[in-house]
Amino acid sequence: MTNDESLVYASRHGFNNGSVDHLFFAHGSDGRWYYSTYHFCNSMAGVMGDGPPGSIAEFASRYAVREFDGQSDVCLEHTWPDKQ
Repeated sequence: MTNDESLVYASRHGFNNGSVDHLFFAHGSDGRWYYSTYHFCNSMAGVMGDGPPGSIAEFASRYAVREFDGQSDVCLEHTWPDKQ
């Protein structure tokens, strides 16, 4: 991030079969845990092609990232696209 915040992440790319196919977990320099089901195809290549976000909050808004408590199964809920 351009404000020197950072995320250390791991991600899994799935097969679009209807379950939680794509899963991104990250630990932020702010001490919080984050997750997303955004489709970060090709090892984050799409993110690398965008301009750098200014903050973790901007990254979260851009890529459907939500804060995670690190314990519950809430990370198994879709964040992207929004399911109605």
